[in-house]
Amino acid sequence: MKVLVNNTWVSPKTFSGRPALDFIRMEMNLRGTKEGCREGDCGACAVMLGEPLPLKSGGGTRQTAAPGGKDGGTSAADRERRIWVPRYRAVPSCLLALGDLAGKHLITIEGLSSVSGGLSPVMGAFLEENASQCGFCSPGFIISLSAWLAESEKLDIQGALKAVDGNLCRCTGYGAIRRAAERLTRDFADLPEDRMARLRVLVERAVLPSSVLDYAASVGTPLAEEENLAGDKLAEARTILGGGTDFYVRNPEPEEGFSPLLLGTSRAYSEIARVDSDGRHWLRLGAALRIADFFASEAVRENIPGIEEFETQFASSLVRNLATLGGNIVNASPVADLSAMLLGLGAWVELGSLSGAGRERRRQSLDSFFIGYKKTAMEAGEFVAAILLPASSEGSEFAGSGAYDGEQGGKSLTGRFEGGIGFGARGGRLFFSFEKAAKRDNLDIAAVNTAMSFRMDDAFARSVRISAGGVAEVPLLLGKAASAMEGSRIKGAKAKDLAELCRTVRKLAEEELRPIDDVRGSASYRRSMIGRLVQAHFLRFFARDGIAEELEP
Repeated sequence: MKVLVNNTWVSPKTFSGRPALDFIRMEMNLRGTKEGCREGDCGACAVMLGEPLPLKSGGGTRQTAAPGGKDGGTSAADRERRIWVPRYRAVPSCLLALGDLAGKHLITIEGLSSVSGGLSPVMGAFLEENASQCGFCSPGFIISLSAWLAESEKLDIQGALKAVDGNLCRCTGYGAIRRAAERLTRDFADLPEDRMARLRVLVERAVLPSSVLDYAASVGTPLAEEENLAGDKLAEARTILGGGTDFYVRNPEPEEGFSPLLLGTSRAYSEIARVDSDGRHWLRLGAALRIADFFASEAVRENIPGIEEFETQFASSLVRNLATLGGNIVNASPVADLSAMLLGLGAWVELGSLSGAGRERRRQSLDSFFIGYKKTAMEAGEFVAAILLPASSEGSEFAGSGAYDGEQGGKSLTGRFEGGIGFGARGGRLFFSFEKAAKRDNLDIAAVNTAMSFRMDDAFARSVRISAGGVAEVPLLLGKAASAMEGSRIKGAKAKDLAELCRTVRKLAEEELRPIDDVRGSASYRRSMIGRLVQAHFLRFFARDGIAEELEP
């Protein structure tokens, strides 16, 4: 294993499961990266991580096949046609496995400070605006804002503040930090949109080191699944990690020699593909897909209008850049935000086997996947390989329960769908809402959360789904509440009728819960909050219909 650390290729001498923070500070002696909370909450240990990502593909992302099977993901031919350009993101090194650095470019604060032999423009902005006080948090802020300049599609103050939503300043110098960010939005307003062109400009202006261009010249197609995560590697795996953002919080100092199988090192487990089978349509999301990439995906946004509005309610930018869909689900927390979202969207999980290639994958509805507190329906030797979301297709039927056949790679595949509530919706506009009660807007665990979705079909609500988290030992799908709304006239309905429907759905939702008292809230508080949040869904959906005046006259 080799990693480009600032401007030098290095072969680490320690085990692959060691947190990257310890490798950086102890083995590389780069002490500018600070050790703070070791939970990904403070941002003091932030580093920039560059990895090759596809700029475009000649083959597209559509498959006509059953999801999963032996190969899964996009074909090798499509991967070969892509143009690979490095993408740089800020991540918390305390939650990053050393093995995840293989073949990537790691930039620490020392790598930025040596660009011009002095201060980089981001450091200069902090100096000019007096944004650094004790200095402990400054490296993390500077890393986050430097990565933001490299990656942000829109360079405005809102984007800059979002980039540092996972960085804490205990001296409370936030006013000065905001001014430094505003200065950067003015100074770099003319950056090109093209990723490679932008990297060149940032190197020329001494924001990034020249090793960025050297790395760009060396990147190639990442290894395919069958090349680096099949056969013996799967069979010998003791632990499989997605991003590690939960594991390293619970295990900040793993035992010597800990070497997990890192799902994110395989491109096949990180891709999004549209999959068609027997007239049914899915988005297949690799289990190692980063949360940030999920919310940024055009395919996801097209199928779930407005999903990006809820991104900042999940952790922080630093954590979203590292955490994965599969990890959030497998963690099986009853208040996991993504579990609530995906339950409300009719998601299924695709389960792979550690026993080796060629074995048929099993698919199970997410609502039957959680079977107890922190327990899932995965059998021994199984792991989550992908998440399947019903994809929009006007006039076409979405997949429900039962088996189906499809074609992939010239072979007929039969997928097994097991358990849960089918998603037998027809085409129509999707309405989706997510609500969460927590003590702060960013980087906070929910007391309760809930998602709701339905499709408008000839003026009626169809395929209604309502989820709730933090109200039982598992995330719940509220079937009775959803059934009360199923088939109700929505389009053209009077405000008083919509308000009455809301009251009925809210009452049934509260009755389905089984909350307990704990440090984040009493059972009565949780029940009441879910009721209020269900009402908030209706207010979001039907604000223009005058429902607010009927519900709260």
